[in-house]
Amino acid sequence: SKNMEALITNLELCSKADGYRTVAFPTLRNLGVSGVLTGREVADLALDVSLPCFPGVVTVWSSVSKHVRQKLLQRKAVSVIGLGTFHIQKWGSSENGEVLTFQRPVFSLSRAVAQIRRLKAASVPVPGEMKKVSVSYKKICSDIPYSEKVVQSCMQETLNFFHFVLRNREDTDFILKGVGTLAIRGTQVTMAFCKAFLLSVSGSTSMVEKLLVKKWVVSDKEVSLSPSRFGHVHQFPQFEIRAVPRRASLADKEMFTESESALGSMGIRGNVSD
Repeated sequence: SKNMEALITNLELCSKADGYRTVAFPTLRNLGVSGVLTGREVADLALDVSLPCFPGVVTVWSSVSKHVRQKLLQRKAVSVIGLGTFHIQKWGSSENGEVLTFQRPVFSLSRAVAQIRRLKAASVPVPGEMKKVSVSYKKICSDIPYSEKVVQSCMQETLNFFHFVLRNREDTDFILKGVGTLAIRGTQVTMAFCKAFLLSVSGSTSMVEKLLVKKWVVSDKEVSLSPSRFGHVHQFPQFEIRAVPRRASLADKEMFTESESALGSMGIRGNVSD
């Protein structure tokens, strides 16, 4: 918690010192633990590593995830500005003389995000007849104790920080609860989905297994420990730095040194948390 709050503080200060457009995260600060707990509660919280350090932010993004899931199950394409677009792809495939109808969720990373560091992500066009919608701030705030303005600011600030981490060539996991995990390792992008969500889309366990066996979808369990050249990933929207297996090569070590240097020049250091 202290580590991520320090990252936010240093990023804000350095943006001012360098004369660039000021970067600030007031909503993230207000939704953080320090904004809702004081005194003994904060001391007790330090002993509870299972509780996210930005519970309000997690609450907002849980509602975003719920909204995305609902729209997908209504067979609509849904866009999260600053992240990408989800939709359900449907097609037929012949197996043993029988034509089976498959359905799977697909994700296309926002072009603007991909260009941040030339990320390699497959893009699946949304069918022309499919209705496209964007995440509704009004809908999201309807079942959580925050205003539409707070929801919008929280999402924008979270994504701004996510983009900052990508610019510094760090690896990330962006989790949409009940939907899946957007895992970025180097320039490789993988959208992995929860089995329960895959089941709700495809309709049967056997179809989910076929999708997984044929590698037409990736399970979020597969990417949870996907190795990183850093040995850790930034996990959103929890704002945690989580340890993962390390994957190293000479080129990776050189890139890590460059990234560490860039972070260091801004007064930012990221420690690995368990």
